Amino acid sequence: MVEHELEKLIVLNNPTEAELLRGLLEAQGIQVMLSKEAAATVYGLTAGAFSEIEVFVPKSQAAQAKEILDEYFHTEKEKGED
Repeated sequence: MVEHELEKLIVLNNPTEAELLRGLLEAQGIQVMLSKEAAATVYGLTAGAFSEIEVFVPKSQAAQAKEILDEYFHTEKEKGED
């Protein structure tokens, strides 16, 4: 079995949000790899398949990353309801 298998955590369309999420996860000791962010940044794309940024984490850290992600989006939703 490969130790460095990755799992796709989420797909985002906002490069800034992807970088914020990367920072949040890395601050918790989770390794993060973003895929396809170059196309979105270079071409300024914000919609469609070319704007998608895939966020990957090691499978061994996926459960912890999902908990952090759920908490992040739950908190963001609460802020929007104020």
